[in-house]
Amino acid sequence: MALDLWFRRALLVLAAAALTGCALPRMIDSDVQSFVGNAPALTGASYRFERLPSQAADANQDHIEALAQEALDHIGLQRSDTAPRYLAQVNLSVDTMRNPHYRPPRPRLVVGATGAVYEEWPWALSVETPWYRHRVQLLLRDGGTGQLAYETAAVFEGPWRDTLNLLPPMLEAALKDYPLPGKRRVVVELPATNRSER
Repeated sequence: MALDLWFRRALLVLAAAALTGCALPRMIDSDVQSFVGNAPALTGASYRFERLPSQAADANQDHIEALAQEALDHIGLQRSDTAPRYLAQVNLSVDTMRNPHYRPPRPRLVVGATGAVYEEWPWALSVETPWYRHRVQLLLRDGGTGQLAYETAAVFEGPWRDTLNLLPPMLEAALKDYPLPGKRRVVVELPATNRSER
């Protein structure tokens, strides 16, 4: 009876730990590269979004621009579709790549009872998990001349494919230190409330 009660409690503790583990925040470490153009990159300026023809047909572009607007608001730029200082363009891409941490199974050498050496392969099946490369690029062009004022891009590689959940921390990383140029790695916490897809 006591063993049965102990087993139930242990099972409850394990279930709680598993649920808690699924709800942990993720640290999104993006490699960021920013450049200044010929036009001045200003804080407090206005902008409106501009789309490429390929983006006009993309159903996600409205959502992508809404997330970019939050990030731009955070650094002091204001959206104005009537008389903007800048034309803003957001480009997002996702590529599947080889998992850099995958190691295919290898045989090990075993010496048998007779002294003969042979190869022994592992019993477990080893499957390479997918790896994704997410890249967001933000361009600010002068609304009058079309000259580039600021270009920034953030790249994140990892096992998650929920790009729209990853986009806010990537945009925050891309716009960190605006309007300064430079190359850096920026880590931003993605709260646990965002659902992850693997």
